[in-house]
Formats: sequence, C-alpha cells, structure tokens
Amino acid sequence: MKLVFQSDDYAITRAAAQGILHGIRNGVVRNTGLFANMPWTEECVEWIRPYLDQIAFGIDLNASTGSSLLGYEKVPNLCHEDGSFFTSRENRALDTDENDHDHVDYDQLYAEFDAQIKKFIELVGKKPDYIHGHAYGTKTTERVRKDLADKYGVIYTGDFRKREDVTNKMDWYTMGAGPEAQLKNDPLGSITGDASLLTCDYVYIVTHCGYCDAELFALSSFNTCRVVDLAAATDPRMKQWIEENNIELVTFKDIH
Repeated sequence: MKLVFQSDDYAITRAAAQGILHGIRNGVVRNTGLFANMPWTEECVEWIRPYLDQIAFGIDLNASTGSSLLGYEKVPNLCHEDGSFFTSRENRALDTDENDHDHVDYDQLYAEFDAQIKKFIELVGKKPDYIHGHAYGTKTTERVRKDLADKYGVIYTGDFRKREDVTNKMDWYTMGAGPEAQLKNDPLGSITGDASLLTCDYVYIVTHCGYCDAELFALSSFNTCRVVDLAAATDPRMKQWIEENNIELVTFKDIH
C-alpha cells in the first residue's frame, strides 16, 4: 500500500505552519498546501524551503479564509468591500435555489485562484506540486480548480481522490464540532485500526495538523483538531504501523 499523508492549510496562520513543519520533521506529513493569500505567507514559505525536497508542496486554493489577492474592485462576487473573503458560511448563505446553489462567478474565481498560483510561483520559485481546494466548494469552484490544474499541468487532488485505486480516509472529523469536542477526535485509532486500508493500492489521508494561535480561532472552525492531528502524525505508533505493514509513504511528486 502507498500512503499519501497530507496536511492542509500551510500558512493559514503562523502557528498552524509551525505545527505542519513539526509533522514533516518528526512525523509522517509528506504533502502540504500553501495558503498564498495570508499576510504571513512569505515568512512561512521561507520556513518550509529547507524541506521542499522531502515533500510535495502544493497550493490550497482558497476563497473563504483571509483576504482576496485581487481585492473587491476586481472580484466583488467573492469578498466584502474591505477585501476579506466571504466565509464558508456566508458563501453558502448566498447559494440559493435561484442560482442553483452556486453563486460564484467563474471568471472572478478563475482570476483570483490564478493570482494565488502566480503568487506561489513568485515566492517558491516553481509551480505547486498539486492543487487542492479549501473548504467551500460548488460546481463552479470545482471547474475552476480543474481548469487551472490543466493550465499549469499539475495534479488536482479532487481528481486523484476519485480514482478507482484510491481509498480516501478522514472519517474521524465531526463537522461543526466545537473546540472541546474536536479534542476527542481519534485520527490515530481511525487510521491504524482500519485493517481494510492495508489491502488498498493508494490510501489518501487528509489531515489538518498544526498548533493553535489567536489568529486560528478567529479564522477557522477547525482549530483544536489540528493539535490532535499533529499528535497522530508524530506518534510512534503511527510510524510503527507504517513500518510493520511495509507501507510506502509517497508524495504527489511520485504520482502520475
């Protein structure tokens, strides 16, 4: 079995980024995607640069957390007048029967996501190793992500996860759970206790490793679950499970 172990949201905050770095250095995180639109993105890119040969560094295309790179004048369909994105909840409230539950303007979203990819290339010095979608999604966001993956010639995780030889695993999350409830998540048990995974060709595990800071609680409902995910990713029992079952840790750079 080949294991694609991913941690989303690199640079959503500095603390989350530091947690992912710990998961790379001392755990099994081998794939992570950049938030290219945050005030501290450039700083976080420099932190991860020494590890780029060890991982696949992708991009998490994001239109619901932080601020737009293009701003309200260019993408008013995506953000408030101050440039801050509509949150996932606000976006879903805008999706109604009248717009087939998809209010997003294709051209504006394409321009914003393309700007995020270009920002990634400017900061990192190369194309992202994969494209991944963050949080809120519709048919339009899916089409934009796929079109940009085709434009840049990189793998789109939304396509990868649909392959017949891929088994997806992230069933330890309870959507809408508060901070205290998130601490009761058991990713380690969910993963290492699932014997059916060992018969799969590829297992795709999406986590949200990280430490917590004030910015994270302000930006994301996924907060304390990140320290639980990180604990699982660095737990000796996770590493033992991988070694004893001859599991191969791979990155999206290994997948074609």
